[in-house]
Amino acid sequence: MSRPLYKAAAEQPASPAPNGNAGLWFDKFCNTWRVTNVSWSMSSDNRGNPKLEWIQSLAGRGAIGAQNQIEECALRSMRLIDRRGGRAAVFTTESRFVTGLGRSHPVENGFAWHSTLGTPYLPGSSVKGLVRSWAKMDADPHPDEETLDRLLGKAGQAGSICFLDAVPVARVQLEADVMTPHYADWSENEPLGDWCSPNPIPFLTTAAGSSFLFGFVPCHAVADDDLCTVSDWLRSALAYAGGGAKTAVGYGRFRHDDQQTRDWMQRPAAEARQRGEERERQEAAKTPEGLWLLKIQGRSEAEILDLVRVRLEKKPLEEPRERRAFAQAVQSKGLLEQWRQGRKQEPQTNVGKKKLKERARLLDDALAGNNSHETG
Repeated sequence: MSRPLYKAAAEQPASPAPNGNAGLWFDKFCNTWRVTNVSWSMSSDNRGNPKLEWIQSLAGRGAIGAQNQIEECALRSMRLIDRRGGRAAVFTTESRFVTGLGRSHPVENGFAWHSTLGTPYLPGSSVKGLVRSWAKMDADPHPDEETLDRLLGKAGQAGSICFLDAVPVARVQLEADVMTPHYADWSENEPLGDWCSPNPIPFLTTAAGSSFLFGFVPCHAVADDDLCTVSDWLRSALAYAGGGAKTAVGYGRFRHDDQQTRDWMQRPAAEARQRGEERERQEAAKTPEGLWLLKIQGRSEAEILDLVRVRLEKKPLEEPRERRAFAQAVQSKGLLEQWRQGRKQEPQTNVGKKKLKERARLLDDALAGNNSHETG
């Protein structure tokens, strides 16, 4: 729980660094305490509302979290889900979302922060509880108790499905909200009445339009039909029951985001391709020819022609093996045969027939082990 800060610490900036851990800041560095005689207080007075001020120090500063760290965290989850044969989906909030409201904090209502990202999140245990409650009470068709226990577990028995923490896939915008218990202070001598003053209590929320990655993996072999069933339960639970706190009054409603789900499901495969390509590049770089192939990769015909002129005529490569490797790399691009005939592949290449044939001769000499620059 936060404690009043010493004067030196209290004079530090009123919000964390742009990519800093907002959760650590919110929980540990509250600096809007009021001094009343010899005590510290967070009660409102004629100087303002210190609780609201502290909440707005985060809610009014733009999106929080470091995008690269957020994406890496979500990608790690996707790798796990992909390798374990689980299911994943991105859901976007249609209303404000609040998590961890019951946690202790000087502003009376806490907030659940991801420990390393410093962003809102929904623990996997909460997601599992939400899905189990929905399946038991509202799922259609309604599962029997044995199926429910087998998939989601029961007291003293783990289920077949393990739910992962729901983490954001992009930086998150926070907003300040307020609840107003109208009859906060009353007693037998002062009963409830419409004349009582309201007691507004601010709290922190996640703005609508925030996207989170939800996923689960099988703990052991599970039929595909069972995985599909749990996916349906998760989608319905988030859409109709809601996740987080205050769902009874409309908070925490999520809709399935088809496009983002497709994009994130393709991430592990794309990453695997990149790793494969990188391994191929590393292997290719072990040979002179492969190294030259990497150097000319993506170059236009005009650029390759100029490279031939420089490496074989103007400042020729000294080693015959290096010249041959360079020529073999150019030959593998399918250009040499056309240049021998004075033809070019790319119309915009501003080189005439004579020059094309000259470049072809330089390459043929290099392939044959001759140095035309020195001997001619």
